[in-house]
Amino acid sequence: MAERNEKYYRACLEHYSVSRRGLLRGFFSGANKAVQAPDNISVKRSVPRPPGAVEEGVFLQLCQSCNYCETACVQQVIEMVEGRPQLNLDYNHCTQCGECQKACLSGALSSKNNDIGLRPSFSKGCTNRLSGECLICVDACPQQAISVSSRQLPVIDTAVCSGCGQCRSACFIGAVQLEWQTAHN
Repeated sequence: MAERNEKYYRACLEHYSVSRRGLLRGFFSGANKAVQAPDNISVKRSVPRPPGAVEEGVFLQLCQSCNYCETACVQQVIEMVEGRPQLNLDYNHCTQCGECQKACLSGALSSKNNDIGLRPSFSKGCTNRLSGECLICVDACPQQAISVSSRQLPVIDTAVCSGCGQCRSACFIGAVQLEWQTAHN
């Protein structure tokens, strides 16, 4: 093995030295590659998130799984599933009081859009359809998104409905089910 002298080490240092121009070129070429990443990749939401959840891809990056939103929920409808908050409206409804948004320090619940992504559907056993005298779900809806005609199933204005589930909680015969809107982001 050849002896490593001063000449050898100087050659190594010259080989590994980087000029300022080369250093900046390396930084900016990396930044350019990051900017040129495909924008058309988006993550579709597949579960109901708390009100104010930002777009799903951003939500998954921002949410720190701290469970502050779950603790702050007055209605106790937020549960942590696989480390992320998700709404469970099986036994209660979301009043959209904003406590979960106040408790979220990461910004994952900072959107102005409070649409949860759930929509009510009505079974054929609906009292209004059978007798024409029930307006309980209409009265319970804070968005006034439900309208009824005598002896017909209620009709939802999906553009106004926020998916809070108050109509489901109010229905004493269980004729309202909440369904996830697959087109929701």
